[in-house]
Amino acid sequence: MPNVLKKTAILSATAAIALLFAGCGESKVAQCNKVIKVANQATVLGQEFDKNSKSAKGAKGLTELANKIDQIGTEMKGLEIKDEKLQGFQGRFIKLYQDISKNLNETATAIDKKNLPAANKSLASLRKSSSEETAIVKEINGYCAGK
Repeated sequence: MPNVLKKTAILSATAAIALLFAGCGESKVAQCNKVIKVANQATVLGQEFDKNSKSAKGAKGLTELANKIDQIGTEMKGLEIKDEKLQGFQGRFIKLYQDISKNLNETATAIDKKNLPAANKSLASLRKSSSEETAIVKEINGYCAGK
């Protein structure tokens, strides 16, 4: 009989440990993949826009791109991320997408009004956002790779 109690205790302890780990939620890698997947959508959009910039419809094309960036920002905001460091990256991406969308809309408005100084100012802000994106991507890739 003591042997049965010992086996039951071991089985109960094993089950408790398994439940503890199962209750921890998604792994860091899974959470990283979710954030990176959404961030990659924005990168692809930017690359497609650059590639098709000659056929882009001027201010209308910028406004359409801003709307798509807004959608990506909303998708990023909707991700359930538990890892605190990844939440920080998530917040930075959301802010970045808001800034990019705002600058795209401001550039479109400036183009419509034929206001070259305002358009140049908005484009300079977009370049700054691009360098910020590069920094965030480098940091999150390092964190997710465990470096």
